[in-house]
Amino acid sequence: MNTSLTDLQPHARSLATESLTWSEQWWEPSSSLLDVGFVGQPLVRDSCWFALGLLLRDGAGDIQRARAIIDAVLATQFDEPGAAYHGTFPRWVGEPRPPKKSPRMWRDYDPNWRQFIGTTLALILDEYSERLETEQIARIDRAIRLAVEGEPDDRCPASYTNIALMKAALLTWAGERYGETGWVAYGETFGQAVYDLFQQTGAYDEYNSPTYYGVNLYALAFWRRYARSQKLAQMGGAMEAALWRDIARYYHPGLANICGPFTRSYGMDMPHYGALLGLSIWLGVGRAHAPFPKDAGLFDHCHDFIFGSPFALVGTEIPADVLPDFIQFSGERAIRQPITTEPVRTATAWLGEKLMIGAESTPLHDYAFFKPSDQFHPATIHWRTPGGGVAWLRLRHTGPVDATAAANRLTIAGTVEPSLAQRFGSQHTEWVFEIFLPEGTEGVEVAADQWQLPGLSVSVTSDLSEMRAEWGEDRVRLVYGVDEQRTTVSFALSLRP
Repeated sequence: MNTSLTDLQPHARSLATESLTWSEQWWEPSSSLLDVGFVGQPLVRDSCWFALGLLLRDGAGDIQRARAIIDAVLATQFDEPGAAYHGTFPRWVGEPRPPKKSPRMWRDYDPNWRQFIGTTLALILDEYSERLETEQIARIDRAIRLAVEGEPDDRCPASYTNIALMKAALLTWAGERYGETGWVAYGETFGQAVYDLFQQTGAYDEYNSPTYYGVNLYALAFWRRYARSQKLAQMGGAMEAALWRDIARYYHPGLANICGPFTRSYGMDMPHYGALLGLSIWLGVGRAHAPFPKDAGLFDHCHDFIFGSPFALVGTEIPADVLPDFIQFSGERAIRQPITTEPVRTATAWLGEKLMIGAESTPLHDYAFFKPSDQFHPATIHWRTPGGGVAWLRLRHTGPVDATAAANRLTIAGTVEPSLAQRFGSQHTEWVFEIFLPEGTEGVEVAADQWQLPGLSVSVTSDLSEMRAEWGEDRVRLVYGVDEQRTTVSFALSLRP
């Protein structure tokens, strides 16, 4: 196809251009890979994204660098049939090789690099084979084969949305290219399972995730344009439109953030960390309206900016009827959305002009379902401060949480389970409300039943024990202990000058 920068829509072109410009500063000729400052080692997956961008740009020396990057990436792939990590790649050059006996997923290796790098290599072959040497094309084909063959059938369930979508895409693409009809059939069957699960509630299990929604939208665009399966193309287009409509309900352009709750989130304020959904919104409405950092150097989760070129190439399709919702706040609203049926998980949210609240309800009796993860935020608040910044609150608690959001109100219930208390200690028996205040904590007043924050008054009703405050320069952590087996806390919120 040989798509070039000039072939892209203006917003996609600006994303690819700025992503490449930002990425250039981390280029290391000695390794032919990117070494982003905070890592200190050449990155494998991210460098593959950069190679695609260089082929897209095709400027002076870009093709030669892209070829060198591809060679360096392919040289790292694990080729050990029978090993759990067969076909995947290290996260960085110099990462210790996984032990042959009992390698630990996520610690010793990341299996998802098969899908991230595999789909990127597929895009490179579809778009830019003419810019590569024949022998290198053959080695890319072999690498994609290893990635598909190395992925265990039972490793990634349909509910693991972002990876499942890429897995189905890569199976059908590779199956058609290499004449593996079984891969095509499996990819379509697996893709159907993802689609059927989505159709149950109109939501993905990894619900409302600012980073992984971006991966979902990338994968769904791949379904539409590159998966070589009409079945996936049709399902992908339907899910992409439905996902954008759901995102539009939660997105607040005035606060430049998606409202919680977040099943998986690396941050709370999208203009200040690299959330991939910000890149997807950029594709739809442009840089000026995109909730993405404008820093020229390092920022939280900045390495995902390198993903900009693949995002720009595959594009996205935001339905025309919700496109304005990403530019101007469309008005106060309440949301109630079932997430899953087993267990029953429900998201609620309320968005006002300067305040928004998010909550997730899960079964308190189901001790098997909870996420002991820093990425899980079942209760959140964002608001505009008098100084013009965005403040936020999130609950830190390990264990089932039954949270509900309504107009100017957030209610949270939980239980103390002895086995969880023994396993997690204070992470389970304490409720921690982390509050970020962009203009600092000076003048903040907090008591167990009342908080006076910049721009927000909070009245607290609860059966929690006494509260202690832990102060920082721009944040405060309010820690409540639990005395009863079942506990409830309710916040009544009101904006203040």
